[in-house]
Amino acid sequence: MSFEFLKKQFNEFLNLSFINKFIVTYFLSWMGLSITLLISKLINPIINVESAGVLTTAKYEVISTAVSSQMGINYFSIWYSYFISNFLACVTIFLVFVILPYIYNRDISKGKSTIKDYFDVLLFFYALVVLNPLTGILGASLSFSDLLAIIPHGFFEYAGFSMSIVLGIEYSIYKLPVTGEKEVWTKKQKIKFLLKFLLIPIFLFIAGGMETLDWIIVNYAKENGLSIVKTFFEVYYNILRSLLF
Repeated sequence: MSFEFLKKQFNEFLNLSFINKFIVTYFLSWMGLSITLLISKLINPIINVESAGVLTTAKYEVISTAVSSQMGINYFSIWYSYFISNFLACVTIFLVFVILPYIYNRDISKGKSTIKDYFDVLLFFYALVVLNPLTGILGASLSFSDLLAIIPHGFFEYAGFSMSIVLGIEYSIYKLPVTGEKEVWTKKQKIKFLLKFLLIPIFLFIAGGMETLDWIIVNYAKENGLSIVKTFFEVYYNILRSLLF
């Protein structure tokens, strides 16, 4: 797969509607996690790849310590720690894309860069965050059964993650289009953008509560010699039944 082919595909991606960008990014993010997890597990016996994820682990530990110092160590403090950690990661991703057009707008006006350079950097950062190598690296030592704990909360976590990427891309090409003329957003468009952004903390808040529960389920099943798959099914089946009936 050549770089020119990727550039062509990315250019087509940028011309998609918001919802189609979100769907593509959501599935690519899951694919990226699967690929990095598989590669990390294959090379971990040879090279200790988990040490590369020390920054992510340290960030969570700092947040968790700060939250638990105020709330104590309980279900909700772990929930809020996951939420804050993931939300900060998504905001960081969004801000990276927000900053790029300002940097390149200045450099292009001074003749130091071109739209082509700007496009290539957008593609690079998009590919990097979609592959999400740090998350895959952190899961290198987990057994395949333990990886089931990623799936339930992952539906919402990756929705928030994908939303931050797509909104960042949307803002970038609004501020500095790669093709065509710059459009002017109406007040209604700005409000819609803000409402979409508010979905990020909502998705991540739900994911934070579920992530805490998911690891409780895994640990409970392992300590009691139960099937992890069956335990997950029974817990979430009973939760859904209690919510719906």
